[in-house]
This record gives sequence, C-alpha cells and structure tokens, in this order.
Amino acid sequence: MKKISILLFGVIFFACSRNLSREELQAKLKYTMTDYLYKSVKYDSSKVKYHVQDVIYYPGNEYYDCEFKVFMSVKGGKDTLGTMHAKISKDFTKVFRNY
Repeated sequence: MKKISILLFGVIFFACSRNLSREELQAKLKYTMTDYLYKSVKYDSSKVKYHVQDVIYYPGNEYYDCEFKVFMSVKGGKDTLGTMHAKISKDFTKVFRNY
C-alpha cells in the first residue's frame, strides 16, 4: 500500500507540473541572471546597476545554456553593454558562468 501511495503521489506531482511559455522562461532566466549578478555585489545597487536586456537560450538535459545581453552602469557615470554566457539549472537555483 505504501508503494502505491508513493507512486500515486509521483504521478500527480509530475502531471501537475506546468510547462513555462517561451516568454515566461525568458523572464525567469533574466531574473535568475540579474539576481546572480547583484549577489556578487551583495545587492548594493549604489556601486553598479545591471539590466539584462535579452537572452538567447538552448535547453540541455540538466541546464539551460544561455547568452545574455547585459547593460552595466558603474558609479561614476561609466557604462557598457556586453554579452555574458552562463548555464542555469533547470530549477533556476544554480548559475554557472562560462568565462
């Protein structure tokens, strides 16, 4: 009986998991990368400001391989627009930067 209950719970859990639309997935990847960037400066936006403008992603088995277009503005009026590469886990909890 215990095995059947666990199996039933697993089926319900996976059946109810919702697939994200393309726009929702892009927004979630942008949010995850922005959070990762601000975490590196201890969320102090007085030093630097980031704005992730665009993301191109390729889904893998365990992660999304992403290319972000990021606008960065540093205190003192300096700014730059560049590309950052990262791998983000499917559950959006881990970010691995590709240098």
